[in-house]
Parts: sequence; structure tokens; C-alpha cells
Amino acid sequence: MGRRKTNLRTHSKSLTLERASSQDVDEVRDQETHEASTQDVQPAIRVTRGPSKYLDVWDLPDDEEIELSLNSLHQPVDDGARTFTGFLGTIARKPHMCPIRYLNWKSMPEEFKEECWRVVERKYSVPVNPIAYAALKAFTLQKIGKAWRDHKSRMKKRHYIPHSRNKTRVKNNPPKGCIPQDWDILVDHWYTDDAVILSEKNKDRRSKQDELHTAGSCSYAVHAAKKAKTDGQPVERAVLYQVLHTRKDGTAVNPVVKAKMEKLAGFDEMKQRLSQFEEMEQRMARMLQQISPQCNQDVPLAEHSPSLPKSSAASYQPSSL
Repeated sequence: MGRRKTNLRTHSKSLTLERASSQDVDEVRDQETHEASTQDVQPAIRVTRGPSKYLDVWDLPDDEEIELSLNSLHQPVDDGARTFTGFLGTIARKPHMCPIRYLNWKSMPEEFKEECWRVVERKYSVPVNPIAYAALKAFTLQKIGKAWRDHKSRMKKRHYIPHSRNKTRVKNNPPKGCIPQDWDILVDHWYTDDAVILSEKNKDRRSKQDELHTAGSCSYAVHAAKKAKTDGQPVERAVLYQVLHTRKDGTAVNPVVKAKMEKLAGFDEMKQRLSQFEEMEQRMARMLQQISPQCNQDVPLAEHSPSLPKSSAASYQPSSL
């Protein structure tokens, strides 16, 4: 299978080169001149197989459903979690289910979100408990919203060309399967002043992010479940942080993360000492409970002790001096 993929990619590249060489020379020169004049800074698109379509889930018969393992927070875990989130990504890329004409996920009408959830209900076994049901629904829609934003971000990365003079050119090059009216609305938004300013701010914020992780496409909940199964006990957040911010060779991803790990190590040591102190305190309390009954038997109670005789002189009170 891997060899076949390689052959297909090589064949695709060779076809592209043959077509390029068969073009008219003048046409190629005109295209290069046009690209230079418009300052097309799009990076070269790497040939890939494209996103997974999860057809086995979409083609599942109506009388069947997929079991989904959940943790205590009603989040998908185990091996089925990766397939579940991948399937949600296919929902987010459906142009009629999650239209790209809306600026953000909050402005997406509720009827579209409910339709997305109904699709998930038809394919997966959802919990009957109302609390678990609501938690899984919120988690699902949150994941679809993130996948929808990532989908729009990828489209902008592939098709957007800076400067407003290129807006018409971008509009005339919509992605495959995209609704033309929705694409026009999205492109118009990209070239607004507010969108350009916000994009620059987001790029600046992203460049300053130094807390990189090595979790990959799996969620933190999946990694926590795997770690707990391996250790045989629940995993703490400090331990999970070190696991998800360490490379395969055991080193931290960067100096910033390394410094935080050292702080966490000091915190763990202090936490261990506190636990030892609490254990010692409980041991002393148990010893006092064992000693207390013996002391009560040896020492007479105050109410059973004999009363002292009163002095006659003290009780004498002269009527007058």
C-alpha cells in the first residue's frame, strides 16, 4: 500500500511536468509576468492524499451505531476517539452543513449546529444520562467549531493573496466543492481592514507562543487515559504536562518548557513532603486515641473526687464589728 501511494504521487508529479512543458512559451512568460506584477507570495503546494473522508462511518447502515468510550468528564477516549474527531472534521468541511459565509462559530445559526449533532447521533451511541448527554453534545459541537475554523484557515492559506487588488483573482479561484456565494462573502471579509489588522495581530501572537506540545492529533483526554492504563492509576496534570511536552529522546521541546518542568519538579517534591507530614500527623492522632482511654482509667474523674471540708473559720461571719 505504501509503495502504491508513492507511485501515484510520482505519476502525478510527472504528469504536471509534462503538461507544463507542453505549454506555449509565450503563455508561460505571460503567466510569470502576471505573477510577478501581482506579487503572488503563495507557497508551493505539497502533493498529499488530502483529508480523510471517513466513508466507513458515513456509509454505516441506519440500524448500526458505533460504541464510544467516554472518560469521567464524558470525553471520548481510547482508540475510537481519533476516528470520532476525524469524522467531526468531515462534518465541518461540508459546505451545506457548516457554511463558511459566517464570520465565527458563535454566529453560526443553531439549526446548523443541531443538524450536525443529529448526524452524530445517527452514527454513534450517545449516553442516555442527561448530564453525560449534554456534556458529550457540548464537546462535539466545540470540536466541530474548531475543525470549521481550521478548515477556513487552510483555505485562506492556500488561496489568499495579499493586497486588495488581488481580491477578484481570489474570488475566481474557489476551492473544489465550495458554494460560490459563500466563497465571495468569505473573500470579501478577508480583504476588509478589520480582518487584515486582526490577522496581523494573530500572527504576532502566534509567533510569541513558546509552549509547544507533542500531543499530535490526539486530545489530552486520550493521552491521559492511555497513561492511566499504563500506570494503573489516574495520572496527574503535572505528569501529563511533562509527557506531552517532551520529545522522543526525553528532552523538553524548548528551554521555556524545560524551565516550567523544573518548577513542576520542585512542586512535586514539596507536595510529597506535605503528604509525608500529613501522614505523620494522622499517625500521631491515632496514637493519641489509643493512649487516651488508658489515661481516663488511671486518673479519677473530677466529679467523683472527694470534696474538701470547709473551714469553720471561713464559714464564720460576725454580724457586726
